[in-house]
Amino acid sequence: MEENSVLIVTLEEKEKWNKIVKSFSNYDVFYLPEYVEAFKMHGDGEPILFYYNDGRTRAMNVVMKRDIAKVEFFKDKIEENKYFDLSSPYGYGGFIIEGEDYKKVNKSYEEYCKKNNIICEFVRFHLLENYQEKYDGEAINLKHNIIRKLDMNPEEMLMDFEHKVRKNIKKANRNNLQIQIDENGKTLEEFLKIYYSTMDRNNAEKEYYFDKSFFKKLNEMKENIVYFNVIYEGKVISTELVIYSPNNCYSYLGGTLSEYFDLRPNDFLKYEIIKWAYNKGINNFILGGGYGGEDDGIYRYKKSFAPNGIYDFYIGKNIFDIRIYKKLVKIREENGKIDKNFFPIYRS
Repeated sequence: MEENSVLIVTLEEKEKWNKIVKSFSNYDVFYLPEYVEAFKMHGDGEPILFYYNDGRTRAMNVVMKRDIAKVEFFKDKIEENKYFDLSSPYGYGGFIIEGEDYKKVNKSYEEYCKKNNIICEFVRFHLLENYQEKYDGEAINLKHNIIRKLDMNPEEMLMDFEHKVRKNIKKANRNNLQIQIDENGKTLEEFLKIYYSTMDRNNAEKEYYFDKSFFKKLNEMKENIVYFNVIYEGKVISTELVIYSPNNCYSYLGGTLSEYFDLRPNDFLKYEIIKWAYNKGINNFILGGGYGGEDDGIYRYKKSFAPNGIYDFYIGKNIFDIRIYKKLVKIREENGKIDKNFFPIYRS
């Protein structure tokens, strides 16, 4: 669909989608069609690429478009394909803009949403784009995330880690741990065994049990995905899936066999990823944040690799049709207690 300066691209036009995304010098992996197609398979909605170009300013945004009628509370209450909401794909999102006229971008986007019965949107803002400062909706600093800048060589970075990390890496080397780098997904079966066992151990939410077809779809991003495996006595004991673009790489999903914790494979694994990313010319290694508040154990562990790499993580909320939004909240309230801290409330 094309209207004036706006182009809407669907997964049926994957080649066009890829071409647009990769034409942005600071594109990121979360905007690629294979990435969002994996989440469509996971049940997260229909991916669309919103592209704006008026000759002076260019912008793109990738969102998951969700039919509100498919939420359990609205079964037989509203018709299908009538009302929708948007969400950033799992990870980071929001607009990437080249040029100065972000107000025109925001206006065109809002007009598109209102015209197409999109009631509201939820955004997980990219850590490095600062689009939250230009956002027309409500931007909220939820917590902090950690970024390891790769602007010094690995030996210098090692000295920038907290002491306990250096100590653990030395122990891992004494234990003769080895790294295996798999750039084509050949070790997916080993990855899945460890990943699922880690999810079980941590009593993870059902939504994080991505199935094999999900990972096979991600593996189609040949130049944007790599598996790192820690080998001990011929066996994979720790693994991490890293997704990456020319500028950024992400500690994405992974796990470790608990009986090998004492060998310190986790610190060893992160350092090997950092060395690989540095040698590839990538600028940032994004470790993410904690599961809860910024002071939880996961957050502190990540921070130990970049004590000065603390970045604000923002989410965004925007309601395009307040009348229908309130109507949906009212229907939801008739089905039991709501969580007013959740957005959109009618999905709580």
